[in-house]
Amino acid sequence: MAEEQAAGIVRDLRDLTMGDAIEAWHDGRRYHRGKVLQTVPSMGMFWILDSGSGTRNLVEFEAMLVRRIE
Repeated sequence: MAEEQAAGIVRDLRDLTMGDAIEAWHDGRRYHRGKVLQTVPSMGMFWILDSGSGTRNLVEFEAMLVRRIE
């Protein structure tokens, strides 16, 4: 991820809310882009509706770098 894309990084899962538009990155590669459907803080995970595939995905927050997008 480029330095200019570093803005909007979410540092705590509790800061994500339903409807947030996000990207989830791992090792410099974007794996998911879409809207947050639900968070599960007790498990450290959240559900996203991926805008590319239209599928619902469960994402492990600690395994990804998550950032808000416009």
